[in-house]
Amino acid sequence: MSPILPDIPTQVATKHLLLRCYRPGDGATYFHVLRANRDHLYEFLPPHLMTVQNEEDAENVIRKLNADWQLRTLFIFGVWEKGTGTYVGEIYLANADWQVPCIELGYFVVKESTGKGIATEAVQAMIHFAFDHLQVSRIELQCAADNAASIRVAERCGFHYEGRLRQRNRKQDGDLVDRLWYGLLSSEWQNSVA
Repeated sequence: MSPILPDIPTQVATKHLLLRCYRPGDGATYFHVLRANRDHLYEFLPPHLMTVQNEEDAENVIRKLNADWQLRTLFIFGVWEKGTGTYVGEIYLANADWQVPCIELGYFVVKESTGKGIATEAVQAMIHFAFDHLQVSRIELQCAADNAASIRVAERCGFHYEGRLRQRNRKQDGDLVDRLWYGLLSSEWQNSVA
């Protein structure tokens, strides 16, 4: 597989969720979610998103994410609840190494939607997307060592613990925290769904 990929789906539907590429015009929703969840998401978002100050900044981020999708450097989906159309998070595949091929999976869920199985359902959909459409042989997932919810999601979705990066990230309060590394191979996933 190479980074020049054939057409791939720009949205994925699950039982309860719609995962879709961001579209021009999503910036306002994105901004309001980031603003309302800034403290909750601080440890999970890239620093450039923490500096989004207004809807225009957010719309510019959305347009960049669309460009990254077209270049096949970042596969990012907004996550919406099917029944209500409510934006509940984001999930992405990034940092692809097409020589292996492997890719890293990351996500966030807005505070008011945590604990509802959204992350697990979205991660399972992205595992399917990565193995079937991107044809990677490995997916990696990292999370903070004190993020019990993400550890449960990784384990529930079949990822295997592979190691600990000591004092890898700084929390909002300034403390350093370890990161845990998980991996899932295509062969393991195929055996689990067979």
